[in-house]
Amino acid sequence: MSSLNIRQLEYFLTVAAHKSVTVAAAKLGVSQPTLTKTIRSLELELGVSLFERMPRGVDLTPYGQSLLRHAEAIRVQFGDAKSEIESLRGGKYGTVLIGAGPAWLRRHLPRAVAIATGKNPSIKVNVEGGYDDALLRALRRGELDMVIAELPPKDEVRDLDLRPLTSDRLCVCCRAGHELQGQPKLSLPDLLRFPWAMPPEATRAHQRFRSVFISKDLAPPNAVVETKSMAFLLQMVRFSDALTFTVTTTLKTPEATGVVILDVPEVAAMRSAGIITRKDSWLSPAAEAIIDELVEICAREPTN
Repeated sequence: MSSLNIRQLEYFLTVAAHKSVTVAAAKLGVSQPTLTKTIRSLELELGVSLFERMPRGVDLTPYGQSLLRHAEAIRVQFGDAKSEIESLRGGKYGTVLIGAGPAWLRRHLPRAVAIATGKNPSIKVNVEGGYDDALLRALRRGELDMVIAELPPKDEVRDLDLRPLTSDRLCVCCRAGHELQGQPKLSLPDLLRFPWAMPPEATRAHQRFRSVFISKDLAPPNAVVETKSMAFLLQMVRFSDALTFTVTTTLKTPEATGVVILDVPEVAAMRSAGIITRKDSWLSPAAEAIIDELVEICAREPTN
């Protein structure tokens, strides 16, 4: 009968994350011999080697990579179970960990959190801002309960549940008074005459934006400034001739004062955004309360 336990998996996951027994031992607060012995007992249990020594540290073997996927899922499910039991025992709404894209941080989410916590003071909320892929990785690792952001294609995220809430439009922006302002139906070459400030290339919006230029056999704009901060991006555009792209929702926030939309038909694509959760994951009453408020708010403003 298997003696596999949660501690073994946690030790394994920590070594896999840091690719170093020394660093993992320090992170876990255990001695290296203890950690090595635990990993070795796990390997004996499974009958395979999980790590191979490298010039610096260790790396996963194919067997280790296989276990990694399952171990991460087990850790997430165990965390869900603990949270659910704690909620049942305490009769509390609990804590909700939310990852949100830039537009949501400035608009609907603060209102939803304010209403939910006003109704239920025992709700605790932790909000982390970020962009698509990084937030989804954190969601899969169990570090977030939900992500509020652009919805990825369903066939790319079969392990996640998607709940559409709103739609908005991708647009190109400049400062008020820019020489391109007011010009009808600008072409892509028109845009390439100016410097650009952009979000990271890893975002879905950035990839979609680049593909518009590539499809026309044009080199995509090269960012003079790249930043994860939407506030900085908008201020950079406001005080220079740089252009940027964002979604129309962002321009309804105070940071967008002095920034205007350009008429670029080839870039004006619609996107769907909403709530992303792990399939079959348990959501605390706190999470459900936030979702209920978001759904109600977005039902009144389904298109931005």
